[in-house]
Amino acid sequence: MVIDNSTDDAARQQIENICSARGVPYLGLPNRREPNWSRSHGTALTWVFHNIVRHLRPELFGYIDHDCFPVAPFDIPARMEGKAVYGLVLPATENFRYKPSEDETKWHLWGGFCFFRFAAVEGLNLDFGPRMELGLDTGGGNWLPLYSRLADADVSAALEEPVAVVLAGARGEHQMLDAAFFHLGGSSYAAQKSRHHRTPQHRELLRDYVWDRFLGGAQDRIANDS
Repeated sequence: MVIDNSTDDAARQQIENICSARGVPYLGLPNRREPNWSRSHGTALTWVFHNIVRHLRPELFGYIDHDCFPVAPFDIPARMEGKAVYGLVLPATENFRYKPSEDETKWHLWGGFCFFRFAAVEGLNLDFGPRMELGLDTGGGNWLPLYSRLADADVSAALEEPVAVVLAGARGEHQMLDAAFFHLGGSSYAAQKSRHHRTPQHRELLRDYVWDRFLGGAQDRIANDS
């Protein structure tokens, strides 16, 4: 299911059209003009949990960000066998509001790649917002109600490998998760140190790279523009 919190109406319409053509359920969230990326992302994930997941009561549920592409067969239920959560584990990081102690153990699952056993969270008031005062980004609001209560054996951590991609002379640093999910690092954000990430031309190159490298070519692509 595609949950869309885009702030551009034309992009929303294009995404909905593609979902319709592919037979994928689509839901556009209220168009919030939230200036903070992490809060906007966290608000969307929290809304989905409380307004969709709680009603469906699935055995497993999860979130994959829009720039994290499944590029190989992968069995998520098998990966979560006997586990409460699965995803990319991120430790607390120092920032202007937070300095971790030497024995710091706080962590969260990245909001763009996280999966849960519903029975493990059914009675919890999950909050996927960031908690910068704890050094935790999107998804960090679940540290207190969930992650802090889990044993190591409850957690299935995705393996992360860096992937460098050079396109038209511009080098981009990306990730592969469990050899099956290709994450385009920073591809959707406006404030990048490397300005080539922001140009439509580079986004088109990245799009073509994903199709050609992982998906067997662009012959089945619906949208030809960026």
